[in-house]
Amino acid sequence: AGPQIWEYDTVAQKRTLRWSFKGLTTGAVISPDGARVAIILSFQGNPELYVINLETKKWERLTITPNASEGCPAWSPDGKKIVYVSNEDRRPQLYIIDVATKKKRRITFKGSQNVEPDWGSDGRIVYITKRGGAQVAVMDPAEGESSVKILTSQGFWEHPSWSRDNRNIVV
Repeated sequence: AGPQIWEYDTVAQKRTLRWSFKGLTTGAVISPDGARVAIILSFQGNPELYVINLETKKWERLTITPNASEGCPAWSPDGKKIVYVSNEDRRPQLYIIDVATKKKRRITFKGSQNVEPDWGSDGRIVYITKRGGAQVAVMDPAEGESSVKILTSQGFWEHPSWSRDNRNIVV
């Protein structure tokens, strides 16, 4: 069996196998409304971004990048967009894709790597940028890289995540 995705009901303390795919399966993230999952799957080749509807169990491929790999999806607060990492320009950078239209745009250009995004409920994105060493950065995707604020010195920072009230970041 290949990688599997399980759902765990914390109230009933019961787990249910939802999907099993061949190849790589990573980055399962539930949408803000709880109706869909953004996930990275490679059963059709290289790792691509997909969305799976939890009720209908239908899946839709959002990216087509035959010479690249996608990863680290995070939903926008309204559930209409997903920020993710792609190395389609040879270096891991952040992109935003509109789930309905599949139109994407690159939002980071500085740094050798920009990875592990988390989209806060106030619209800002926190992520790890490598500009020498790893640093924690925050940006407003509507304003682009001119809005980037580096929050830490260089170090071994990983997996930043917003608090619900957007006052704190855990890293």
